[in-house]
Amino acid sequence: MNKDPESPQRRLEDWVAAIGEPRLPRLPRHTLDYELPPRDLAAQIYVDPALVLGLIRDVNTHASRHLDSGVHSMEEAVLLRGVRNVRAVADGLPRAESALTRANYRGYLFTCERAIHAACQARRWAWQLADLLPNEVYTAAMLRHSAELVMWSHDEGRVMRTIHEMAPEPAYASEAEYVALGFSLGELNLALAQQWQLPALVAESSEALAADTRSPRSWAVGLATRLAALARQGWHHPEMPPLLDALAELLELDDEATRAEISAGAAEAAELLPWKPVTFAPLLGETDEDEPEQPARAPISETSDNPYLSDGTAKGGVCLAPRREVFQRVRHELENRDYARSEAQMRRRQGRVSPRDCILNLVLTGLYDGLGLSRVLYAQMLPDGETLAGQYVLGAAGDPNFHRFRVDLARPSLLQELMAKPSAVWLTPQRYERIRHRVPQPLHALADGRSAFLAAVFANGRPQGMVYADRHRIDNALDEPSFQAFRRLCALGGQRLGEL
Repeated sequence: MNKDPESPQRRLEDWVAAIGEPRLPRLPRHTLDYELPPRDLAAQIYVDPALVLGLIRDVNTHASRHLDSGVHSMEEAVLLRGVRNVRAVADGLPRAESALTRANYRGYLFTCERAIHAACQARRWAWQLADLLPNEVYTAAMLRHSAELVMWSHDEGRVMRTIHEMAPEPAYASEAEYVALGFSLGELNLALAQQWQLPALVAESSEALAADTRSPRSWAVGLATRLAALARQGWHHPEMPPLLDALAELLELDDEATRAEISAGAAEAAELLPWKPVTFAPLLGETDEDEPEQPARAPISETSDNPYLSDGTAKGGVCLAPRREVFQRVRHELENRDYARSEAQMRRRQGRVSPRDCILNLVLTGLYDGLGLSRVLYAQMLPDGETLAGQYVLGAAGDPNFHRFRVDLARPSLLQELMAKPSAVWLTPQRYERIRHRVPQPLHALADGRSAFLAAVFANGRPQGMVYADRHRIDNALDEPSFQAFRRLCALGGQRLGEL
């Protein structure tokens, strides 16, 4: 890797340049048998994220001129490059035992474990969805963890250790990632996927802003990544029920069959690992009644002063602090119709963008980064004029309650009343209890027991969408100044949308 930036609080592109070409350490106690047929050799390669990433980069670098698009599976890589080149790539990668230290060895291996688990689950789901190339889905789910693996292997995992100290649970780390880096690991993964020319499905599933997933394959990768992050606490994780519901809907299974499918995927991943699994041990066929009390042994014998795993209790991580200078900058850009910075940011995320995208991105950035509202959703009004559907999300990537948000406004509800005119509402837990019977289920899944802000965004007298915002940690209370700033920024965004 190239020289590290002087400070972790650098621009995304600075980190991409500093990371350079990928050379992840290979897993310990994992070997390749080069005498095997190509398909069997590929199966061995799939076990190690370092080999998967290294071979895809090797093929796409040397053979891209002969391909319409790069390779997506290890079977293709072995056939295109041959055993001798596969051996050269494998021999050129460092070994985890020598390349990593006590500070980052455990964190790196546990992230590898989550990547393998997510990949096995996603491939099984792709099979059930009759996907023609399930190994492409496997590869994408594994490489969805590339940024985290790179950051664990970089500079003794200094940034990842900082993130972990603030938020031990991967599912609750988005705020900590932003505090440590200034952006999420999902955004870094997207940038690295583009820089390294990884399969398109890796970049698509890494998109941290889009609420509406673009395909069942991308949704499968997102759900598998989310499951791998929650699996340490097993079926008891408070955010497991909505994930089970989303997976059951995707695969058209009932709850019992969905749990059985997850356990089968976990067992498949356990067979691949060169050690006894830890991060998904509770999913290995256990039920709520017989879930083991003690975690499985770790793949490293010595203890650590800062183990990568939590004690098994859900933690909300850190709170985003409001940044007045960011909020003022966003408001200034909206007031002056200066969308250049927002456009550049959106182009890195999704290529083609419109002025509408740039305006909405500024509004959400001001709420998330400026006001410290750590979960923000923009639900657009669909052309039928009667449906709100999630379009953009910040701070809750992978959460099915945000990605699947959809409300029928033809039915009487709080949101039907909200969207009747430009307005903003502050829902406190006390007020929520009084109007609970008027809250549609998708909003209930987000706001129950929380303090939250809602705003109807109008342009030229016509409803455009709704903004929902809260703070992930329930104990991080909202306040009147934040609500007034929220209300004004959403109204300003509506004014600018009306000029398009």
